[in-house]
Amino acid sequence: MKKRIIAIVILVIVVAAGALLAWQYMKNRGGVEVRCGSTYPVNEKLKAYRQDDDRWKDDKLGESKFDMESSGCIITSIATAISASVNALTPGELNQLLSDNQVYDGEGNLQWGLLDAINGFHTKVYSDVSAAHIDECLKQNHYPIVKVHRQTLTSYHHFILIVGTKDGEYICMDPLENKLTKLSDYGSKVYAVRCVWYE
Repeated sequence: MKKRIIAIVILVIVVAAGALLAWQYMKNRGGVEVRCGSTYPVNEKLKAYRQDDDRWKDDKLGESKFDMESSGCIITSIATAISASVNALTPGELNQLLSDNQVYDGEGNLQWGLLDAINGFHTKVYSDVSAAHIDECLKQNHYPIVKVHRQTLTSYHHFILIVGTKDGEYICMDPLENKLTKLSDYGSKVYAVRCVWYE
């Protein structure tokens, strides 16, 4: 009886481990590993914001049920990307502007074409992922927003901002971190590239 219980426990562990590996594999599908080949100084004038800042963490994304703390990584990254602009906005102010202009869909997803239609904003949505796209943005003093796989126990997709390069690495501002990170911290895999600037 005891051996049978041990065998069942082992079987459950093996099945759970297999399911976890399969889930991780599915989450990692489609990512492109990108490597930095050029030098772009980090812009020290950019202001790093956190999506879970008390000032806006509870703000809803449009009419959706999602808030800044749980789902505001793109908005926070955009706010950081334009933070050195003349008409900079905090993540809270940006979210309010986008909500007022109905830029979100019912699920809180950002509609990039509608953002581009707001006076002063410019967006570029790349159909594929490559280091060339990232470098194209940086070369023009714009900052690419990239979708990565956050390396945590319950790993998930997350948007961060690439702000330059150092020692052959892409340097990032993560709206859930208090310090600069490297793209290699996320496995150097990117799943989508977007670019937003304000003029």
